Amino acid sequence: MAHSGAGHQDLPATWPFRAAGTIVIVALVWFCAGFAIKDTGDKLANHLPVFWLMILAAFLIAVGGGVFNVARERRRKRTA
Repeated sequence: MAHSGAGHQDLPATWPFRAAGTIVIVALVWFCAGFAIKDTGDKLANHLPVFWLMILAAFLIAVGGGVFNVARERRRKRTA
């Protein structure tokens, strides 16, 4: 196996999906933390709106990554 990275340029991009997964994890932590803080008698400002905003951001990043990969695959097939 060669050490050259030239053959890996046509592989699908995975970073959008990893970023979306990370955002979903942070959103779930925020969601749980909001209810944990509520149990102590305090209130986390913008608890649910921030949660839904993070879920929406993760969804849009994942969809964008899918569109990017489809376009990349079509471009690769056209030039091959």
